[in-house]
Amino acid sequence: MNWYYLTDESEKSLAPFFSKRILEAVMAGVAIVSAILTILWPRRPFSEIITAENEPIIFFVVFSATLIVNSYINLCCGGGDMIRKGYHIINYQADKPTYEKEIRFYRYGLVQFVLHTILLYMPFLPLLAMAVFNTAVPGVTIFMAACVLFTSSMFCRLTGFLIYLWRGRSSTFGYFVARFLMILFVFVTILPAPVINPLRILYLLNHHPIDSGHAFAIYMAFVSSVIIVLILWNNALVRRYRNKEGLEVQE
Repeated sequence: MNWYYLTDESEKSLAPFFSKRILEAVMAGVAIVSAILTILWPRRPFSEIITAENEPIIFFVVFSATLIVNSYINLCCGGGDMIRKGYHIINYQADKPTYEKEIRFYRYGLVQFVLHTILLYMPFLPLLAMAVFNTAVPGVTIFMAACVLFTSSMFCRLTGFLIYLWRGRSSTFGYFVARFLMILFVFVTILPAPVINPLRILYLLNHHPIDSGHAFAIYMAFVSSVIIVLILWNNALVRRYRNKEGLEVQE
């Protein structure tokens, strides 16, 4: 894999690492989570909170805000929204083939998605650490919460990429479909299917860390299965495009 592709800010890349637009989006997200953390910061010693048996919600709220922000950023990165040019409400410039579309998915696209998803969480780590410090949740709970954040972002990243492969970057219909799927997964499922809702799992990890293992296992099994399906689906679409363009033969 040519590592230059990861930072190429041309329209050949869906989401170049360290591009100005992506960094601006991440910093805006950090500002939002920082404001929430400041508002919810306890005004009394943690020992008093524990004595009063009043579990602080700062862990749940900060992790949830980080999940929502990063899920949306990853959705945009997967669909190529962060590098769109000529944006005029509905019409965009003609799509150009991207590295993610021209290079084998397992060789480039999937590797890039995993690395970039992890990288996008780095600026939020100090805020998440402060939320953890003021809640004193067990280490295993922190690991579970990190898994929820990562899987949610990967789901949105792969969903955005799937819509891009299906409709391209110039589709207004695809733009709204991608966001509908994210809203459906992150928010709507909390009512009809709470067991697969990431926000509910974070709530359980905050308020019932000892008894939330079963719910977490069900969530991870379902979302991991969906992610695997999305990976296979995206790989099939990329391979079909490469066969159509004769790229498989060239390699």
